[in-house]
Amino acid sequence: MTRRTLFLIGLLFELIAVFGLFVPYMLIVKNGTPVTLRTVPVDPRSIFRGDFMTLDYEAGLGPPWRGEGEAYRKVVYIVLEKEGETFERVSFKADRPEKLAPGQVCLKGRLDWNRVVFPDLRQYFFEESEGQRLGEASVLHRLFVDAAVPPSCRAVIRGVRIGAQIPQPEFQQWLRERSEPRQLPPVIE
Repeated sequence: MTRRTLFLIGLLFELIAVFGLFVPYMLIVKNGTPVTLRTVPVDPRSIFRGDFMTLDYEAGLGPPWRGEGEAYRKVVYIVLEKEGETFERVSFKADRPEKLAPGQVCLKGRLDWNRVVFPDLRQYFFEESEGQRLGEASVLHRLFVDAAVPPSCRAVIRGVRIGAQIPQPEFQQWLRERSEPRQLPPVIE
């Protein structure tokens, strides 16, 4: 083989490797079920990584187990169903659901102490000028994430958007209902 042939083979291998990283995500975006999730506020800044937000989701709050000791970071699944404009939690599962009802999807997450975090949906990078606007929307529970969820329960963020503003009296009642103290859940086995 000539040097030119070896160079072209090496170049082709590098291109396949680079583009091969994005193909699985593009397949999920194209073939996954589109869902919209409501976020909860998290610190939106990092001086080391640039302009991005760490996202938590209302669907992951209040799991029936605590994530301590051996259970910390254990994989759990959340079944979601469309309710209004967003997908809301139907149930928590310790194991992947075998069969879902029509219109339901599941998300794969990891158990934290008092919530479930979704590593696939955890960070969203945005344009430099959008940080303050998105951070304010997140604090007011108006930031929505549009995602695609395939049958494997691993999701991909398609984008974020700001929802309609909730009138102040209704927002206070809505916030009170979601932040009522809960009894401490048992540790998952």
